[in-house]
Amino acid sequence: MTTSVAAWEAFQLLKAGAKKEFKFDGDTKTAARDRAAKEAGVTPAQAERLWKNWKTMKFPNGDVYRLLRNKYGHLCSWIEADADRKDAERLELKAIRNAVDQRPAQVGTSDFDARN
Repeated sequence: MTTSVAAWEAFQLLKAGAKKEFKFDGDTKTAARDRAAKEAGVTPAQAERLWKNWKTMKFPNGDVYRLLRNKYGHLCSWIEADADRKDAERLELKAIRNAVDQRPAQVGTSDFDARN
């Protein structure tokens, strides 16, 4: 079964909101998810349904998707931009490493050769 792109996006938005709401000491993912849902105008029941069933949903509730997108869309774009930046850095480092690997080995003189 294929996952709906809209369901995946709605889940990512909810997950980003939950990550923003997570308070560490004694907090749970479920509580953070519910706070994120309420902040976006989504009921905790709708958030739970999306959280548990996004992989098998054909279509998420349009209002849930829209509310999450309006509230947390900026978080996901920041995450994606950061991932793109890290990917570019990784590719640059890989190119540098390949250039170093392709460079011919330098034959140096040993201390013995220098003294004679």
